[in-house]
Amino acid sequence: MPPQLALTLGLVFLGIIIYVEHQNSKKEVTGVVWIIALWILYTGSKGLGFFLNVNTTIEAGSPPDRYLLLSLGILSLIILINRHFSLSTALKQNTLVSGIVFYFLLSVLWSGAPEVSFRRWGREAIALIIALLLISEKNPVQTLSSALKKAVYVALSLSIILIKYFPAYGRSYGRWSGEVMWEGIASQKNGLAMICVISILFFIWSISQTIKDRKYFYSKLMLLVDSFMVLLALYLMMGPQKTLTYSATSLLSLIAGLISLAFFRVKSRFSKKIEKNILIIAVILIIIGITIPFSGKLPIKSLPKLLNRNETLTNRMAIWSSLLPYAKKHILLGYGFGGFWTTFLREQIGSHAHNGYLNTILDLGLTGLFLFIIFIIKLLNQSIKLLTSNSQAAVLFISLILMLLVRNIAEVSLGEFTSFFMWLLLAWSFILKTGENMSLHQEEVQQG
Repeated sequence: MPPQLALTLGLVFLGIIIYVEHQNSKKEVTGVVWIIALWILYTGSKGLGFFLNVNTTIEAGSPPDRYLLLSLGILSLIILINRHFSLSTALKQNTLVSGIVFYFLLSVLWSGAPEVSFRRWGREAIALIIALLLISEKNPVQTLSSALKKAVYVALSLSIILIKYFPAYGRSYGRWSGEVMWEGIASQKNGLAMICVISILFFIWSISQTIKDRKYFYSKLMLLVDSFMVLLALYLMMGPQKTLTYSATSLLSLIAGLISLAFFRVKSRFSKKIEKNILIIAVILIIIGITIPFSGKLPIKSLPKLLNRNETLTNRMAIWSSLLPYAKKHILLGYGFGGFWTTFLREQIGSHAHNGYLNTILDLGLTGLFLFIIFIIKLLNQSIKLLTSNSQAAVLFISLILMLLVRNIAEVSLGEFTSFFMWLLLAWSFILKTGENMSLHQEEVQQG
């Protein structure tokens, strides 16, 4: 099939399913949902500059992306002002998030690249503004659900089209091995796998809710579309090798999320013991994630072999060893938000630390890592408390949090709120503060 024809048919397909989804949810959401969907899509993508063939570096930044984000931020602020939304009240209600974002700004003072750090902080400020825009909606939970569906429909559909018909945009090749890697709209293969595992968990959760409530007559078409998206996400996650271990970290994250989802779907009663055990599991995962790069030892020595990996975890051990001297040199405060990774270091060492905890230490030191750990544990604890009220939204986000903790052992989705994963948790933290304690499914008009 000619690439242009494939793209045209893909866009028509996208237009149809997004139209149907929006028709089913428009009574509960406003036009704001399109801003949030675009933002979510952007957080998981390579960025506008890449697709416009803008040559840039970390130090220079990407003008097209800068203008897009500024436009989203300004538009969001205008809407918030017109709605008479109290920014100060919302920020005071979530002082921990406000404190973390302020710490980002403060770290510009000791950053080795203050201009880069300040520019990165600007993106975090926009992430915060869009989260506030979300909770200015009458039904922020449904708005988030609808926006996430729209964004994922686009992300998965465009990814398969780019990979199959526009390989210059959808594929990359190993620097030394020449191995083909599927990226789709994402910046790297593990980024695409991350989108896939979140999509699989989200759609399985949504489908199970539809089946549980026996709303086939209302959701038959979207049930079919969502089921197709699960299969598409699974296919993309398996990569050109057609194996589940193509992205081993994503596979482990997905397993953790699905086990959590299945457990809480089956469990009808929750006790203090269960709540405590969930927190203990989270703390253990965090401790493992922090200690592995510093010790160079795995808690389960046979795990790499089971996942078709060597003992170096695809050279992650070497990357961690190279980064440890840098981390120890500025262990308390780090090199400033966005101030560590330069074009030179990425060429010499890697694209990132391949460990979210170490990567956060490099940028923000142990101080920043501690703030993020407190944020995650607090958010997890608040979500657990909602289980007694049978909140299915809490079930979904507890599973996402556990997935996040597993992923950060060998990948990076921590240390900022502009990543696909972390922004969803940021949005959930603000929703909790608005008193949204209802089930996400009960608040959501199921797509049909």
